[in-house]
Amino acid sequence: MALRHRIRNREGGTESVRLTPIKAIRLACLECCGWSPKEVTGCTSPLCPLFPYRAGSNPERAGIGGRLGQKN
Repeated sequence: MALRHRIRNREGGTESVRLTPIKAIRLACLECCGWSPKEVTGCTSPLCPLFPYRAGSNPERAGIGGRLGQKN
């Protein structure tokens, strides 16, 4: 379920976007790290409550849908 919400963007303005909870977390991490995806990936704050979700995924859902252990 996504909802429309107004957020800050990297240019300093605002924009209206459709957010799921995971997208909201990803955007919060990007804003925290100066809008640098590389900084989000290399985040060194494991005590942050959003740390496990920073890559835009939910680690609790890793095996759902038969994806766990599949080879490409």
